[in-house]
Amino acid sequence: MKRSKIAVALAVAGLWSSTVSAAGFQIAEHSGAGLGRAFAGEAAIADNASTLARNPASMSMLEGTNVSTGISYIDPDIQIEFSKGTMPDAFEDEAAPPAFVPNFYVTHQVNDRLTIGTGSYSDFGLASDYSDEVNEEFGTIAGDTSVTVINLNTSLAYEINEHWAVGASMSLLLAQAELNRFSPIAEMVSGGETNVFANLEGRGIGFGYKLGALYHLNENHRWGLAYTGASDIDMEGEFNGVQMQTDNGFLDYVEGVDGELTLSLPSILELSGYHQLTSAFAVHYSWVHIGWSAFEEIKATSKGNECSTAGQNDKICLQKPEEWKDSNRYSIGATYQLNNSWTIRSGIAYDETPTDQHVTASIPDSDRVWYSAGLSYYRGPHEVDFGVTYLEGETGEIIEEEGLFFKTTHSSAMLYALQYSYTF
Repeated sequence: MKRSKIAVALAVAGLWSSTVSAAGFQIAEHSGAGLGRAFAGEAAIADNASTLARNPASMSMLEGTNVSTGISYIDPDIQIEFSKGTMPDAFEDEAAPPAFVPNFYVTHQVNDRLTIGTGSYSDFGLASDYSDEVNEEFGTIAGDTSVTVINLNTSLAYEINEHWAVGASMSLLLAQAELNRFSPIAEMVSGGETNVFANLEGRGIGFGYKLGALYHLNENHRWGLAYTGASDIDMEGEFNGVQMQTDNGFLDYVEGVDGELTLSLPSILELSGYHQLTSAFAVHYSWVHIGWSAFEEIKATSKGNECSTAGQNDKICLQKPEEWKDSNRYSIGATYQLNNSWTIRSGIAYDETPTDQHVTASIPDSDRVWYSAGLSYYRGPHEVDFGVTYLEGETGEIIEEEGLFFKTTHSSAMLYALQYSYTF
């Protein structure tokens, strides 16, 4: 399947689903402390080694050698109503399965100016999984989808002077995606062997980069800026399914078709501020701009002519417009240090969806609000962070897709994160 601008669409079959928390199919769960403040101020705060995932320049604030590892649990509650007319015909009460998102980071202060780090985490991923009852009648727009992108990151930070630090990172991106759609047409064309109308699988390796800067006005006020470049992951895959315009002019069922696709990941720009207002109380905030307009369509093509439209040799196995728009995320939070052992924090965020002009059942995304709280416990070189968030998304609009109708009747999720860090 060639150059499938599946810009995560393929993966996102429900961004809201499973592994996602941020709009589109972005994953923001990089640390337990960050979740507790709705990730407000992330590019300007360095709780532990996990800071390299948001702004490599902020590693300059860490002394010695730091190790941090954690896991987030995402429990979505997405309910969708399907119909062929005015009355509901099917109902899905678990459109997205729960998921665990692990992470691991290490940073090391080489000298007074240079810090290096490495990490393993995920910026993008999702999974949607509709029931057999829904897919029996609405499988052409529901189905199931999953996407996983693992980021293996190497970073460095350099402290220029008492006010400025800069940083950069390179990432090896490992991606895997699968999409399934179902229809009675597939049973007729395949002679009753399968109802899978389209099955698309792919794996690939890509590369990414991040640049960052940190400015300290003084010891109480600082700002961070980080930019993640857009990247394409070329994936080799296999397609199975119905071809409606084949060389012989009839419906055919093809299997094991080799091809290529491209998973396009968006650019991310984050600006954060941190202000220590008293010895115990601080406020922080972030604005994040995500370049989702890179996701224009899902287009998969075969290497040969197995999927070609009759007489055109276009090799198209699957093509679907998405036409996403760039989106923004706004967050503000507060941190209060109770004593030398305990810190509490909270935050709120508003996340714009990139899909409001082109919502699909496989990507039932919407604007959402985050309500977050968390705490940290410190004992010597040990740090334990816990965060919890409730996400509430918009619901109610009836959407038409391919002559069928669906409506999200409930959209929420609970996020939990636990992080352990140690400083040598």
